[in-house]
Amino acid sequence: MKEKLLYFIKSNFIIWGFWAVMLIIELTGVCVTSGKFYIRNPLMFLSLMAIFTAVLFSIKSHRGRYWCSFALMLALFLIDLLFIIVYELSGATFDFSMLKLRGDAMTIVESIPVNFAYAAATGLSISAFMVLSNYYMKKAPKPKRIMPYGVIAGLMALVLVFHGSMAYVENRNYNPADLSNRLYSGDSGSYSDRGIVGNFVDELYKGAFFSKVPLGDAQELEDYIYKTTNTPSPMFGKAEGYNLITVLGESFEWFSFMANLTDAGQTDSYPNGFRLSFPDKTDAEIEVILRKLYPNLYRLYDTSVVGLNHHSREKTDISENHSIIGNYPTDCLLNYDYPENTIPYSVPNVLNSLYGVESYSFHDGEYTFYNRSKHHENALGFKKYKASEQMAEEKPDVFTDYGWSNNEHNLDSQMIDACHEEMFPADRRFNTYITTISMHGQHDFRSNFEPYYRQLIDAGIAQYYYNDDYDPEEDPDPIDALKNNNPFIHYAAAALEFDKAIGRIFHWLETTINPATNEPLIENTLLVVFGDHNAYYQSLGDNVKQLYLGDHNDRNYTDLYRVPLMIHVGNQTEQIKIEKFTCTTDIVPTIFDLLGINFYNNINFGSTIFGDEESIIYSRAYNKFITDKLFFSSINNIKYKSPDADEEYIKTVEEKAKVLLDKTSHVNRIFYYDFLSGDRAETYYARLKELNSK
Repeated sequence: MKEKLLYFIKSNFIIWGFWAVMLIIELTGVCVTSGKFYIRNPLMFLSLMAIFTAVLFSIKSHRGRYWCSFALMLALFLIDLLFIIVYELSGATFDFSMLKLRGDAMTIVESIPVNFAYAAATGLSISAFMVLSNYYMKKAPKPKRIMPYGVIAGLMALVLVFHGSMAYVENRNYNPADLSNRLYSGDSGSYSDRGIVGNFVDELYKGAFFSKVPLGDAQELEDYIYKTTNTPSPMFGKAEGYNLITVLGESFEWFSFMANLTDAGQTDSYPNGFRLSFPDKTDAEIEVILRKLYPNLYRLYDTSVVGLNHHSREKTDISENHSIIGNYPTDCLLNYDYPENTIPYSVPNVLNSLYGVESYSFHDGEYTFYNRSKHHENALGFKKYKASEQMAEEKPDVFTDYGWSNNEHNLDSQMIDACHEEMFPADRRFNTYITTISMHGQHDFRSNFEPYYRQLIDAGIAQYYYNDDYDPEEDPDPIDALKNNNPFIHYAAAALEFDKAIGRIFHWLETTINPATNEPLIENTLLVVFGDHNAYYQSLGDNVKQLYLGDHNDRNYTDLYRVPLMIHVGNQTEQIKIEKFTCTTDIVPTIFDLLGINFYNNINFGSTIFGDEESIIYSRAYNKFITDKLFFSSINNIKYKSPDADEEYIKTVEEKAKVLLDKTSHVNRIFYYDFLSGDRAETYYARLKELNSK
């Protein structure tokens, strides 16, 4: 018996090595994404390993097992690497809806950020396996086939049934029309829950079998939509009859033009930003330098309603929809899943139904990216959507379409100058939505930013970021020393371009005269500028703010997602500070509030920033609940809690989260069935007009 056991161990050494390497690959992938070298629920992964092991046991030769093992290891390595790259680029784990992004995703990746720790650990493990296995093949006894092919087929069938059962157990309580369980789920939203491969398999099952949204009681849903209306704030109607411009600043952060957000009571908010270039200067002295560099952003900041405690934890398409419709369904990508839906409560549709205002959308990125070419005109209600291809074709002397192939970004200021007549028409009331791209990551050297690099050099900011081997005598042009360096210097250059774009907006609003009033457009235009999300590319925001989940310091972790919101009302000259917690879903209610529009607010996730009510974030992309004091996937497992978040506050947040999830459940039903189309859309418009005629 002992001899048989030894023979079994020696003759199957490749399989034991295969198990060791596969575990190293998977656990290393989990570790670099979640910081944990274990999988909480490994059954999906282990069942796949059982199939792989059975296949290896069915092979009679060491050489066959050797190459089969290598192929499986390589496949796991590449699959895990793909999801690690996605995670490090966006911070998101894989979900089923991401499959719709497979075409768009790679168009924005300029270089592949391969995680060194993962590549080193797994590469060494695979190499060691290949070398040692090849060496011992000559010495080890020949293996015996243990698994007949019929047994393997049966085992595969059993594993498929097992996976289906596991998926059912995991998701049996999930109902897109009732999301209350998400508040108490044990899911941490990281790969430590099921592993990278296990999460992938679970999401495929979930997307295939658990994505249907039951309509439920249609009358209840209709009653829910009209259940409540907005509560006007003291600012209600301050911009009544005004034009509207909304600017989504891609990856726009306060540290793009500030050394510290001192107005928000933070004295050391960006320790690894501009302050690194001026270690001997005070914040006030640095601000003088930055005000000269970024005059237009500071002008906007000094003369706007400023959301000092504004947060976003979403991807661009979600923040964009938040600021246009005020909500977003879960477990889908709205632009792809429902591009033909009717959304009568969107800002363009409301302005058109009440006042006949025509809305236009502009983006200096690719026309089809995020399916905006269909979604903006068909669902959101814009009369026209224009992107970089059209701008370059119509105004080649003004707008250059750099694309992504040459490691460049298009210039926002060129977009404004090329499209200003359509963006800011003098002969009618308008609604213009602008999505920028200059500050989009990755943050690398760009030749079309060269004038901005020279500005940073002249201001004394760039010297800190010169390459260590830079020798001014050998290469007198210091720009060459910036080509492979810290991403912050490239982000600061991109911010100079965004500052120029804001300046061009002010220019055209101030020089374009409304013939009916003989006044410049700026007198009756509402300008909303906000950041869609934190600068997560290359972990820039984490590093500049020196905020990492799990670190023990006196800084609030949720400040990682604090981004700008500035609202310029007409020819406003004074700053108004909003210090309460706000988020992107508050933008639509705030716009309606300022424009003096009453609306049905039960399916809006946020509220006007001028009222007393504070919102809460439920991040569809990251499965996180966020306030300025709490960060969690489950109320039973809070990842971050600020010292002043007492039990009463947590209970209040829990109740708000329940309300938000209930709203989201109803929104899921509305989108899945295009509930507000046809006669129901006409009913909505009629009731909206009646509400605003009182």
